[in-house]
Amino acid sequence: MNPAPAIATARTKSRLTLLALLAVFLLPLLLAWLFARGPLDWRPQSNLNYGVLLQPPLALSSYGVIDATGAALTANAIARDWFVVVLYDGACYASCQQLMQDAERIQIAVGRDTHRVSLALLSAQAEAATPAGKNWRLPAQGGLIQELRRASGDPPFDTQLLLVDYLGNVVLIYPPTEGGLGALEDLKRLLKSAAT
Repeated sequence: MNPAPAIATARTKSRLTLLALLAVFLLPLLLAWLFARGPLDWRPQSNLNYGVLLQPPLALSSYGVIDATGAALTANAIARDWFVVVLYDGACYASCQQLMQDAERIQIAVGRDTHRVSLALLSAQAEAATPAGKNWRLPAQGGLIQELRRASGDPPFDTQLLLVDYLGNVVLIYPPTEGGLGALEDLKRLLKSAAT
């Protein structure tokens, strides 16, 4: 008998096994390269946040914001992870009161993370402290309101809703017509990502 056909069959079988092993290891690398650097663009094209994301965030301390005692606002003075801040320019009338109610609802609606969310009222005017949160004051020439107008592209406003992180940085801005639902969704996402 001629052993040549059996040897050729064994060689073919071993080559096919080697090619299959190479494909198992190289095919995932090729697919990863195609998705990461290649022509396939799989990333979403739209923003996931509802508010206007400030890049870079605006540090409240650099604009001279002070707390109710008159001390400079520092990272040590901010005890919780996130603040829902109502910023108003002038007297706190109906739109400001409505935003404060929205902020209180947002704080309650985050559920088990309520203790990680504080409320604050930010204005150039010294008023009595709000029962739901803290009072922060803007200096007369701080420039924060102008910077927020420039960042958001909005015309002059009387009130705004802000999300401020634990370092005192304004991260997101919401118009008063937004009603707080977008701020709630963004805040839930931020609290979830900060917990992991």
